[in-house]
Amino acid sequence: MIAALSFAPLPLYLARRSDPELAHAPLVHVEEGRVLHANGLARRRGISAGMLLDGARLRVEGLQVVSTPEPDLQHGWHELLTELYSITPWLESARRGLAFIEVEPAEAAEIARRFDVGVGVAQSCEMAELAALATSPGACRHVSPTDEGEATFLAQLPLRFLRGVALSARNLTRLEWLGLGSVADLATWTAAQVRSYLEEEGEALLAYLHGPRRADLRPFDLPETLARSLTFQHPIREPHQFIPALERLSTELERALDGRASHRLTLVTASGGKQRRASRLSKRPLSEARHIRQQALFALNDSDVAGERIERLTIELTNPERVALQEGLWPQREQRQRALEATFQRFPNAPRRLAWLDPYAQADDLAWSWQTYSDDLEAGHQASGTVATTKRPPRPGASSHRRAAARSRVTAPGALRAAAIAEPLFAPESSSLNSTLERRHAQPTDPRHGHPENGVPEHAPNTGNGQLGAQWSPGTPGTSRAPTLVAAP
Repeated sequence: MIAALSFAPLPLYLARRSDPELAHAPLVHVEEGRVLHANGLARRRGISAGMLLDGARLRVEGLQVVSTPEPDLQHGWHELLTELYSITPWLESARRGLAFIEVEPAEAAEIARRFDVGVGVAQSCEMAELAALATSPGACRHVSPTDEGEATFLAQLPLRFLRGVALSARNLTRLEWLGLGSVADLATWTAAQVRSYLEEEGEALLAYLHGPRRADLRPFDLPETLARSLTFQHPIREPHQFIPALERLSTELERALDGRASHRLTLVTASGGKQRRASRLSKRPLSEARHIRQQALFALNDSDVAGERIERLTIELTNPERVALQEGLWPQREQRQRALEATFQRFPNAPRRLAWLDPYAQADDLAWSWQTYSDDLEAGHQASGTVATTKRPPRPGASSHRRAAARSRVTAPGALRAAAIAEPLFAPESSSLNSTLERRHAQPTDPRHGHPENGVPEHAPNTGNGQLGAQWSPGTPGTSRAPTLVAAP
């Protein structure tokens, strides 16, 4: 026989399981300020799904509110499946909050009391699911495997229980307007009528109304689990005795992970023939021993084993996976660079490769040389801008007067060399503006005076805008003394 266990709504069940006192109080599950699920006490006091939390608090005094994040829901559901798998390996997880197992009716009743959920037992999965939805928590309902027994069950089942399968509130109201009161009334419709009237929801309901129904369970694959255990010759009970044991188990798990990581850790303690399990869901991937040890200490505090004599300690990591890494365009080049940097930190002057300078040179020191890590890293830092560039010192003799004199482009035929003599911008004799103007007006305007044969005037005109003119001093006839070019005031 197939037994269906309905844990829906799962957030309320997990809250009630962690705190049994919440079973006797109005309880709601809230997300983003709105009620998603409410238990029977809250619904009887006027709270419905979709209501604002502020309005629900005003309507019910002492309302208990739970808000369970998605990772915690997934973790809680996995823990329930693990417990069911320890009872029987014939297990199927249809969806979160619904599980199927193959057991006898007597065993199903015991499981219903143990987990405090509604359990339905039938020949098919669809009938067992409807029976579980119509059963109160802690009770078990058995459906006869004969056709008459299933027809009787559908005739007694109100239509509202199809809400837990695929029927929406809108279509339920439409069916009630037509006078339908039970699931058997809807089963009298043909498949074409159900599809036409209920559209997509009708397609999902056909298996419950007409079949075909499924009588076999799909195989259940338990997630991979890495576990390491430590048995003590003498039971331990002091807190300082747990730390070395957890350190040893964490180190062994780190080696067993081999680069993988897990987010769920379970600590199992054995004391006096009884076991206690405490699980932790870590936001940080558990791949290092120090992170595993930290979460194991948290789980040890959650297990409430303080003062008890612990005989065996086990740490389990569920579903370890390879951590995904976003590599660059050239991962091999990045790995090689990281290896070079690691080698350079320990061996700064280690030779790395042979660099050819001039393959045609006869001397070995001119043909090739060894390049070290320091040369490569320094070149890389300079390329990335992390190393400040050294400013080149100015060349001796270079000045603005020389550049200004070079721009004047005054040349003389037969001159061997023209030297620029740097002088102050304002000579002592030209400190007065009037004297400077007088010298400018005293210059001849005949362009022939600028001819090399006649020589350049003693005071060449100033070019203005900060550009200096030049003084031309012709060479002595019959001698090899070259003319000189000096900056004019």
